[in-house]
Amino acid sequence: MARYTSLIREDRPRVRETSAPKRAGLTVNDLYEQLKQIAVLYTIRPGERVNELELAERFNVSRTPLREALNRLVAENLLSFVPNRGFYVRQLDRQDVFDLYELRRSIEAAAIVLAAERADDKDIKALRKFWKDVLKIKGKVPADELVAKDEEFHARLVALSGNNEMVRSLYSINARIHFVRWVDLQERGHDAFAEHLEILDAIEARDSARCRELVETHITWRMEEITKVVEAGVIRLFAR
Repeated sequence: MARYTSLIREDRPRVRETSAPKRAGLTVNDLYEQLKQIAVLYTIRPGERVNELELAERFNVSRTPLREALNRLVAENLLSFVPNRGFYVRQLDRQDVFDLYELRRSIEAAAIVLAAERADDKDIKALRKFWKDVLKIKGKVPADELVAKDEEFHARLVALSGNNEMVRSLYSINARIHFVRWVDLQERGHDAFAEHLEILDAIEARDSARCRELVETHITWRMEEITKVVEAGVIRLFAR
């Protein structure tokens, strides 16, 4: 597991420091992380234009590093860019969310089969302890923290496969559905959290068929469910 833990902590490429903002002491990576949170959490509403001047003043940076960070978010499909018009916050589209959940299910189902074959017992035990600790605090911490813990669990679960590219792909998907998962947790609670331990039981038993079945059931969403959560998310955004 050692060679995968560094990927879980940081899966993004380094950016040359030559274009880093000077006055605020922020690197482009710092700026990127700040802007990513704005995009992931829809601090700016879906479909709205990103006000570059306002952001430059807010973070006390010039337009050059700001645009470099914004372009990275475009490359990750977290923002869109329209020539001669600027950057826009992506729409909260139910078909896009549905497609991302299908992709996530495919990746995790394949990864879990590999994990049943390859995972080290001590790494499975460590992940079980991590999740049991999360279950102890689930009623005491805010939803955004629980979503982050759930994302970490699934990243570590996929890392048990020994396939770094699967982990990278999952990070990209999770960023794009983070807001939807937060809304779903707010709406429906955390009934599915106990299923994580069943998945770990199946890995320990080296039962790849059971692993796949549990993961696919755990992640599968119908379009009707996606539609309800997206609509609830839009209501929350515009009420905010």
